[in-house]
Amino acid sequence: DCKVPMPETLNLEHLRGKGLQPGEEEMPEEPDDRGAAAPPAAAPEADEMIVAQLISMGIGENAAKRASLAVNNSGAEAACAWFFEHSEDPDINLPPAAGAQPAGDAGFDPEAVSTLCSMGFAEAHVRAALKSCMNSVERAADWLFSHADDLDAAVAAVNGSGTAAGPSRVDNEDGVGEYELLGFVSHIGKHTSHGHYVCHMRRGEGGSWVIFDDSKVAKSEAPPLDLGYLYLYRRKDA
Repeated sequence: DCKVPMPETLNLEHLRGKGLQPGEEEMPEEPDDRGAAAPPAAAPEADEMIVAQLISMGIGENAAKRASLAVNNSGAEAACAWFFEHSEDPDINLPPAAGAQPAGDAGFDPEAVSTLCSMGFAEAHVRAALKSCMNSVERAADWLFSHADDLDAAVAAVNGSGTAAGPSRVDNEDGVGEYELLGFVSHIGKHTSHGHYVCHMRRGEGGSWVIFDDSKVAKSEAPPLDLGYLYLYRRKDA
């Protein structure tokens, strides 16, 4: 065992930032030496092979082009799936603007959209999740599950057309940098592939320690404060 004594009270005041101090100077901003703005990139065009395959399936040419652009020319299968999801769109058979993608599709990886939709989420919810999470599939999936109780309200908040349900978020005022140990998790066993984890929690301020071991709960006379795996501190004035 590797014993690491952890204090029951922790003071982090000495780490608090105090802004610019006497004798210090702000770092100058880097000059913009990129010169003149680069010319805009060539607008994407629908892949002719994908369009031809969709037309051979009986899909109109304009709709085929829209589908190919919508999936960033990733393939006929993805484009076909997109078409059937949007076949009722009023503009599906209108010529796409030169190099344009259908509204709401720009910037989204069609494979990411398809992956998240396969989890049972609506496409509109998936796009809002990707927008909120900088197109990260893993973070977007977590966002969707964490807002599953009211996805419509969460999507409205992301798109700026409403606010999510529930109380408004209130930031805690800054307080003293003093914390007290509230609980910790420790491991019982020779190594991580054997044994299991238990949790110790303090009952009330300055109270006794209690151990939670699966379904068993008991008073802990000598909690192993120096053998914890994860420690939970709470600010004293919180």
